Amino acid sequence: MVLQKRAIRVMAGIPPRDGCREAYKDLKILTVTALYILEVILHAHSLNLTRNNRHGRETRHGHNFNLTAHRTALFAKKPSYAGPKLFNALPTQLKQLEKSNLKRGLCCWLLIV
Repeated sequence: MVLQKRAIRVMAGIPPRDGCREAYKDLKILTVTALYILEVILHAHSLNLTRNNRHGRETRHGHNFNLTAHRTALFAKKPSYAGPKLFNALPTQLKQLEKSNLKRGLCCWLLIV
């Protein structure tokens, strides 16, 4: 992350003490954290996990993934658990996107946030 910030500062000509969040947005580059979130969510979406829509009716949380029960904090850090959890935290309009449009929508959303 430090190397990425250093590279952004050089590319945008930002002094060392100034923030570089706006430079990421101007250059349309995702941070390392945003890249991790993107890849984990796309991986979870590609696994076709079970959803909360059990009875066929449209419900408020029908697009969410079911999260498996766990006992340890180590399990919660695994990408296989973090992916569905992060997907469930997305806005509804992103959850409803098809697989082909999800990556583009997610990239745009991560650049804005």
